[in-house]
Amino acid sequence: MNSFDILKDEEKLISEKQIKELRRVVKGNILTNQPMREYTSLRVGGPADVIVFPEDTDDVTRTIKFLNGERLPYFILGNGTNLLVRDGGIRTVVISLSDGFRHIVKVGGGQSELLFAEAFAPLVSLIRLSIDCGLSGLEFAAGIPGTVGGGLVMNAGGSLGELKDVTLLMTILNRTGGISVKRREDSDFSYRNLRLASGSIILSAIFRLKPGNKSHISERVQAILGRRKETQPLDLPNAGSIFKNPKGVPAGKLIDEAGLKGMRIGGAKVSERHGNFILNLGNATASDVLGLMKEIRDSVYRETGLVLEPEVKIIGEE
Repeated sequence: MNSFDILKDEEKLISEKQIKELRRVVKGNILTNQPMREYTSLRVGGPADVIVFPEDTDDVTRTIKFLNGERLPYFILGNGTNLLVRDGGIRTVVISLSDGFRHIVKVGGGQSELLFAEAFAPLVSLIRLSIDCGLSGLEFAAGIPGTVGGGLVMNAGGSLGELKDVTLLMTILNRTGGISVKRREDSDFSYRNLRLASGSIILSAIFRLKPGNKSHISERVQAILGRRKETQPLDLPNAGSIFKNPKGVPAGKLIDEAGLKGMRIGGAKVSERHGNFILNLGNATASDVLGLMKEIRDSVYRETGLVLEPEVKIIGEE
């Protein structure tokens, strides 16, 4: 018996009978007892009872309708780049769009400034297409890991811009299986967040950019990538920025000034290059990372009176 078999069947939210029925309903792959460290950039996390990989929109719609009919909760997994799963794992059903939903294309033809992207298309692929099409506006996202859907949910960005700035509209699947198109101006974007109705899934989006010189766009992208390489640790597993910037003050600066760079708990360590990154030295647990986050929050609060809020999404059981 391995560590992922410890959870007793009666403690799981989904029964073997329901899993069997789910396999009949869904065309895509279904995996059980999957260690979430294999699905997150931080490389920590206990097992997910069930992960569903729908093949297309019809498949994900059937999945959602079945889970709602069985009153089973679910969690939408992006690329795992802004996610911390606790060591106890996930009892809810995890839905991953990674087996499809990667299509990107310029739409409208001719002088169109619009790019279409499905939810699991990597942001880096979208940026490459924008360069190829001579369209400017996505340069700020250079070096930001993750997917279009995940980037929209967290309104990914930095000091140079946010994804909401170039979003025209999104296609969204709601928890009852209905599909709607929502314009940016009718969406509730905020700093590092997009408020969606519970259970909603972003299927695709259209971005409006501006015509530009391909060489100049590429140069700006390379310059931003160079700055990220100089200032951010890219050689060890991490989840990107751990905390949001409070009131416009860089969280990394506050952590640095509190003397926390290099601080370590177990296999987790505050990066000495950028204070707002926690690194997995190879054997970290989620508890190590959470313990380090608590120490950082407490220390910064004592020093400044400011409360750091997590930017990374924390889910799962203790």
